[in-house]
Amino acid sequence: MDETIGDSGHTLEQLSAYFDAGRVPRIAAIEEDAECRAVLASMERLSRLTREMTDEDARPVDAPWVERVLSVVRSEVRAGRDLPIRAIDERTETTVTEGALRELVRRAGDGVEGVLVGRVALRLDDGALDVRLTLGVRFGAPMRTRADEVRAAVHAALAPHTPAPLRQVDVVVDDVFEIEE
Repeated sequence: MDETIGDSGHTLEQLSAYFDAGRVPRIAAIEEDAECRAVLASMERLSRLTREMTDEDARPVDAPWVERVLSVVRSEVRAGRDLPIRAIDERTETTVTEGALRELVRRAGDGVEGVLVGRVALRLDDGALDVRLTLGVRFGAPMRTRADEVRAAVHAALAPHTPAPLRQVDVVVDDVFEIEE
């Protein structure tokens, strides 16, 4: 049996079909679940990138590559640990989940042209947060430039929301994707 996403009771394949149908009719169990919304947001970014690539070259995007990306998204969408954020008032407690931070990283990185974020790892150590992410970069795009742009975008998006100072953002280009012939 396929694993369901969040508390929605729906599998990744069902979310994919829902996304392909334009999210109509609206399914409240999906739309109200944070993990499902994160997966749908990743599907939207992936869809936008593949449309851009297909429009440019009029050829389909490598299907196995798309499946690998969705597999990573599925594995990382879980909320994970609650990380405490320094409270303004001692009577309150505020936390952010690892899943929420990973989604911020993913959105920032995917916002860079010709890039799609793969894995995102967060490590809270010695009172500082380290981020390591992998990227797929479109064939022909300058890898070092794209990695630097992703690093800057992730830092800008994540720094205001982290439970600890952001010490470093490591970017690893581990895939190059291209249009199928």
